[in-house]
Amino acid sequence: MHFYDAGQLAPAVDEFYAAYQSMPSALRDLAGREQLAGSMRSTLLDLHEQTGEAAPLCRLQSILQEHADALTAAFPNDPDKLETRSARARHEEATQQLAAFGPDACKPPPPITAALPAADPSAPAPAPAVSVSPPPPTENPRPRRLQIAGGVLLPLGLVALGVIGAVSGDYRRDQNSADALHAELALRPCTDEDRSRMRDLLSATRREEGVMIALGVTGGALVTAGTALLIRGGLQRRRARLGLDLRQDRLGLVLAGEF
Repeated sequence: MHFYDAGQLAPAVDEFYAAYQSMPSALRDLAGREQLAGSMRSTLLDLHEQTGEAAPLCRLQSILQEHADALTAAFPNDPDKLETRSARARHEEATQQLAAFGPDACKPPPPITAALPAADPSAPAPAPAVSVSPPPPTENPRPRRLQIAGGVLLPLGLVALGVIGAVSGDYRRDQNSADALHAELALRPCTDEDRSRMRDLLSATRREEGVMIALGVTGGALVTAGTALLIRGGLQRRRARLGLDLRQDRLGLVLAGEF
């Protein structure tokens, strides 16, 4: 209805027909199919009035034929059902309107075929094909990509492991402060300030422990993956490559690699 209200009648018919096809049972979905068939009929008639072409009437004729046949199959014991008679009457109206365009109004246009130019007997014969030797085997880019990926991951892993040292310094300092405060509280009463201080120190040490564990796991995984990629890329790059060199009156093998 948004397309119809905006005056875009052809897209509106497409949407109406898609909704019509989503209700395939003429017996169960009778009311909805009837409403959509009426919407498609009025929209296609409006489109025919706007364009003056036969195409909207052709489509209307096809839709009404499909609708009438579905009703006949769904209600075999009631051939004179009101909806069936109405669909066939509207189909006859569309057929009468199409009569003004001739008997071939709804036939598809013939396919367009391009005529091939006739051969010119005076034209020179085509030159024989020249044998071109294939290019030598090129270097496989995959080993280099593996080495690049390994060269990126390995430094990242080393950086992550290096950050552990800085975090571990803070962890030791907070742990020593907590131990010192604990030893001090063994000799004097504990105040509210002491409790708050101890709570902050314990929270800091737990947080720093989590950070060190995460950095250790991440850094170790990055270092391992980067090293493996570097080794794999280096081995593949040194692998010998065998190619076939085909030239006129000559056959050869090309062996390339790093040894």
